[in-house]
Amino acid sequence: MKCLRSLLILIMIAVLMLPCMGAVAAEKPLQISYLGSLELAAGGSGNALKTRVNSTETGKISFTLTDMRSKTVVHSESRSGIAAGQEISWAVPYDKTGLSYAQPVKRMKAAFEMDGKTYTYNLYYRLDEDGKTICVEKTTWYPNNTACSFGPQFREVRPGLTDKWYMFTPIDLSIQGVQEYEYAASNLYVIGKVYVHVAGDQVTVTYQNFYETMGGNTQTQEEFFTFFPDLASVTDVNPETMGISGFAFGQPISIQNDLAGDTNVLLFVRNKVTYADYVTNSAKLTRFWINHPDRVMIRNEMLSRMD
Repeated sequence: MKCLRSLLILIMIAVLMLPCMGAVAAEKPLQISYLGSLELAAGGSGNALKTRVNSTETGKISFTLTDMRSKTVVHSESRSGIAAGQEISWAVPYDKTGLSYAQPVKRMKAAFEMDGKTYTYNLYYRLDEDGKTICVEKTTWYPNNTACSFGPQFREVRPGLTDKWYMFTPIDLSIQGVQEYEYAASNLYVIGKVYVHVAGDQVTVTYQNFYETMGGNTQTQEEFFTFFPDLASVTDVNPETMGISGFAFGQPISIQNDLAGDTNVLLFVRNKVTYADYVTNSAKLTRFWINHPDRVMIRNEMLSRMD
């Protein structure tokens, strides 16, 4: 008898929940899904989004694609005779307007209006390396951001020097072999690694963007790095106004001739990159939490080794 009462209670709970479940479903009459990345050539288009209509009153749906930088509508269309349960694929057109090497990415807002309600989805148009092809993706892009190797921040150890969150890396060049450091962009994501290779009198600095040989989503616009002998000698950290060209990545530098034999130096890397929060369409970048205990420990150890 006790089991029967329990069963009846469960049935009553399930019945009471049915209206609530229906209300939840009614809150999302339109579902938007991403169909995958596209490569569009001039004059072309391709299906980027799919909608599923769970319920509709008017049987109509309209679609607009807006360039959020210029606030202009790139594409619009409407369809009628739409029924509940129907799935529709929507095409986006090639549009190179406003895209250039300096501005290789723009955010596009796809908006679907149905029964007086608007549902949105963000897409990103990216200019491919050939300067002609448009890649359409869902990842969030960060155009023309700065990237540095991990270490203390100038603004914290030298207040007033800069308002930028630029980092520098204290290096001991007496250590032979390869030293590697995190390579962070926007003070937000770890986008790769910086390597310092010491062989005898020569030091070579290189960097790697994650998945760069496998279609990774990082593009380098500008490169710059130099060595400072100590913190007191730093008067400017803006490569555009420093009055020096810096060194070249991948090219050997003589510690004796180019760095006056100083092996206790500060490495300053300040590149400009355009990158996405997803390294590829399936792998996301790791967030750069500068105050993570492990990074605080490494940073303090770096500061203790400085001149």
